[in-house]
Amino acid sequence: MLTRPSCRERRSGHASSHVVRPQGWSCVAEGLSCRPSRTYRERMYTVGRVAELIGVPSTTLRKWEQRYGVVAPQRSSGNYRLYDDEAVRRLSVMRTLVDAGWSAHEAAQHVAVDVSAAAAEVARPEVPCTDPRIQEVVRCAVDFDVPALERLLAEAFVDGDHATTVDEWLLPAMVELGRAWQRGEVSVAGEHFVSAAVHRRLAQAFQSVPVVNPDGPRVVAGLARGSRHELGVLAFCLVLRSRGVSVTYLGGDLPLEAWVGTVRLLSPAAVVIAAPTVEDLPAVRELVEALTPMTSVFLGGAHQDQVDGPERLGHRAGAAASALAARLTAAG
Repeated sequence: MLTRPSCRERRSGHASSHVVRPQGWSCVAEGLSCRPSRTYRERMYTVGRVAELIGVPSTTLRKWEQRYGVVAPQRSSGNYRLYDDEAVRRLSVMRTLVDAGWSAHEAAQHVAVDVSAAAAEVARPEVPCTDPRIQEVVRCAVDFDVPALERLLAEAFVDGDHATTVDEWLLPAMVELGRAWQRGEVSVAGEHFVSAAVHRRLAQAFQSVPVVNPDGPRVVAGLARGSRHELGVLAFCLVLRSRGVSVTYLGGDLPLEAWVGTVRLLSPAAVVIAAPTVEDLPAVRELVEALTPMTSVFLGGAHQDQVDGPERLGHRAGAAASALAARLTAAG
């Protein structure tokens, strides 16, 4: 559910800067696992192309720009408006808030204060879980308890099935960690401490799973340009590889040109990407549009339902990866 600013926030002219973390395999409680953006040539978009990516008329975009100052586009040598990736992300969040019933004025104020906080106002699907170890993870973040956290992670990835671990404990624990941070129960450093440890453990587990059939179906997975929240898609890749599928994991924040070149080179049976936040949607839509003619595209993440075209994976990464593995194996 989207929530409008409180009366106190409206009077002060500021919206809360607390960020509500996403649910399911769209976990964004990553801290140090969010790698710095690599340096690439900045992409620029015309107003017509932005209108296509955002899904609103170009006249509306111009009104948001001129009346509310949501973005300040650059100008080409021919005096045409040009929008960079950050401007497109801001407009995407603006559109989502307006669609949810906010006035354009309120939405613009919220985006201006903190676009990430505004994006976090969007509801994420609930994935209920009752594993008592979830609260143990939060306690580790509060106390910076290295031995306890290492023990929890070691036991989780040694015992049982990876899909169950991911769906019933790991990603729900990351969601609860984000909520605890929002409530002020966990510090930013504590959240980073746990998230970095989880990222390391996921990467280690992924690398330790042998490639059973290198000549079998291959899946290329990762995140679109500007998207850096890797835990959910990396957990998905771990389960997929544990089910015997050859996985090429590209990580986060990969530009469109690199995606297209890699898919053209490898000719995978499928591509898996995610839409963890509202801000990711324009880049995800552009990527889906480019890759769909080349291979089968599957989409996960909290905001997968807002992207037309790809097959949606749902909000339980482990179950989705298991189902995709069975499907690819059966297809040969």
